[in-house]
Amino acid sequence: MDPLIYSVLHVAAAFVLVGMTFSAFANPAPERRGFVMMVGGIASLVMVIAGFGLHAKLGIDGFPGWLIVKVVAWLALSAVSGIAFRKPTMIGLLAVISMVAVVAAVYCVYFKPF
Repeated sequence: MDPLIYSVLHVAAAFVLVGMTFSAFANPAPERRGFVMMVGGIASLVMVIAGFGLHAKLGIDGFPGWLIVKVVAWLALSAVSGIAFRKPTMIGLLAVISMVAVVAAVYCVYFKPF
């Protein structure tokens, strides 16, 4: 498959995952939990599969540091929605963690510092 397809899937899933994460922060009502967690989980799965598919298609050897940062950012974004529903008092801190994770991942995509 063309690497561009993997890239589009990866970025689109990232947008959906970030959107669902901040949707959970905006309204952590228990009746929304199932939908937000389901859509966020599917986006998270598509994001990681497309990301590693792109990694393989581009022929990147091993795990450079920037890729490790992106995996950690993905794990953080995948976890914070569930935490927001369980502990709505922590939403401010979770939002900051999410923003830092997104900025770090985007920075690593463009600059590949490690």
